[in-house]
Amino acid sequence: MSRSNWWVATTLITLATLILGITLFESRARAFQEAPGLTKLVQEGKLPPAADRLPSEPLVLTPVDRPGTYGGTWRRAYTGLSDLVGARRLLYDPLVRWNPQYKVVPNLAHKWDTDGEGKIFTFHLVRGVRWSDGHPFTADDILFYMEDIVSDKELTPSIPRWLSPTETPPKVTKIDDYTVRFEFEQPYSLFLEQLACPQGMALVTKPKHYLKQFHKKYADPDALQKLVEEKKASTWAKLFLEISDIQRAMFVSTEVPSICAWVTKVPAPARRFIMERNPYYWKVDTQGNQLPYIDSIVHDLQAESQTIVLKAIAGEIDMQGRRLGGMQNSVLLLASAAQGKYVLVPKTSTASVGVLLAPNINHKDPAMQAILSDSRFRKALSLAVNRNEINKIVYRGKGIPRQAAPLKESEFYSESYEKAYIAYDPSAAAALLEEMGVKLGKHGKRMRPDGEQLRLSLDVMVSIPSWVDVAEIVSSNFKAIGIDTEVKSEAMELFRQRTQNAAHEIALWSGDGGLECLLDPRWYFPYSSESLQAPLYAQWYQSGGKKGEEPPAEITALMNTYNKIIRTVSHEKQKELFREIIDANEKNLWVIGLVHDPPDFYVVAKNMFNVPKKDFQSWMYPNPGPIHPEQFSFIGGK
Repeated sequence: MSRSNWWVATTLITLATLILGITLFESRARAFQEAPGLTKLVQEGKLPPAADRLPSEPLVLTPVDRPGTYGGTWRRAYTGLSDLVGARRLLYDPLVRWNPQYKVVPNLAHKWDTDGEGKIFTFHLVRGVRWSDGHPFTADDILFYMEDIVSDKELTPSIPRWLSPTETPPKVTKIDDYTVRFEFEQPYSLFLEQLACPQGMALVTKPKHYLKQFHKKYADPDALQKLVEEKKASTWAKLFLEISDIQRAMFVSTEVPSICAWVTKVPAPARRFIMERNPYYWKVDTQGNQLPYIDSIVHDLQAESQTIVLKAIAGEIDMQGRRLGGMQNSVLLLASAAQGKYVLVPKTSTASVGVLLAPNINHKDPAMQAILSDSRFRKALSLAVNRNEINKIVYRGKGIPRQAAPLKESEFYSESYEKAYIAYDPSAAAALLEEMGVKLGKHGKRMRPDGEQLRLSLDVMVSIPSWVDVAEIVSSNFKAIGIDTEVKSEAMELFRQRTQNAAHEIALWSGDGGLECLLDPRWYFPYSSESLQAPLYAQWYQSGGKKGEEPPAEITALMNTYNKIIRTVSHEKQKELFREIIDANEKNLWVIGLVHDPPDFYVVAKNMFNVPKKDFQSWMYPNPGPIHPEQFSFIGGK
């Protein structure tokens, strides 16, 4: 992902129309229009007029095809509370956001200034934005999050890494009601990009006027204690964290106000979880029509993903990508698209590979830790994997065998790392095992140096059938060189418990970070809770040494190099530093890439328009949020 040199001079972002089709709307030139249902509420005196609900200069979104038609219900499906991330990706309105070209552009902050050194960022908010209950959204809400949540040790024991490159949070100053300044003690070159990622929503989902009743700084002590007892919470802090949790606040509660396009009407985990239009949503189209066009979104509860696929084939899904993935499902969806009920819109993964192997170098058994920590062992495993077989069977030959290296589209691409140890060579794998003392014993089984038989387990989530298929092929490949291997297909909860506690040997997980290398370096060094190759080292890094285990020198060196990168405003210097990390990964092969996925798809009803013809798929780019679901519309309003 290329990044412009925004730090060279003070940046005033005002040409958003040229980048994304967004600008400020001058209400003097055109009157606002609203959905008929809202007009009725205005006439009944239950809602203020549109001009009083919208900013005087709301953000304007240029529709992909044409201005939409009000009305309709967007049908989706979900599998329960653990699947609410799908709904969360529809509601994407941070201070700054990704556009469909994966560039940072204005949003709630319609422009920003920087000091040229990467230390000071001043955001100018859209004036007049209101929460869904009509209360003004101002700089006070951002200060509430930073000063009363992030800086309160009872609520936030340690500063989130994405929010500050050091343990010291930025100094946040309210210039006026619509201007807020962040000052870092050191340069933070990735701050804007981090704000555009899903975690950036934390800044704009904490309404002070509502949440202060649960905060000890503001609430009457007796009233707060009564709330704690009513909700059966052990402390005020636990109550506050439960009430303010983003996912719960947005989808499990109907009480917490929102600034997003739709708000929850019937909360999850209902059989039909429903979100309805936010009457105070602060964007309009080029004709002054208040967004969103679609009245409501319904999410029908399904027991399993395959049922969602069948609903899509039957034409009962209007726009969805989640729970429809996998090559087998893609074949079914492609075959059924000819029936004319939907079209398929491709979404290209920004991951380095669809799934990778993460050998656990934090294994609790010292003998297994020594084996898994030996780079010769990891290289032997890589050489033992038949990627062409995986590609042919799982991906119908449409994937690309490679390591978990940056993609060719990335500025950090390394051809040598991409191709390192990906040749299928069982003989070379066996030679490496013999060299390190993992020799064949009786009955053709590999033995550990301590005399015990070597056994490996491959932990994989049962909810992703294609990953289970990959694990079975890898298991057979390992058995072919004498390693006794079993596949452990687990529910998500058990999988996460085992991997976070470093109780696994090898875990299978998606290879995120192929394009957004600097923002999601989880596989390039132990960076986050999803760095399953060394979860305890990642805890140490994230906690500043307070938790987890201290890594060896070669891994702390990677962490130090990354810390230099986020303090470096020169993009050329960033590339030079990250190359050191890439070279170390090629040398050590801490994770083992398999095959890059072919494109996945959204199912889109044929009567829905304003949906772009392609999109990215990534965690950091919370698709389909960046393509503006608020401007999706049905022909004739459905």
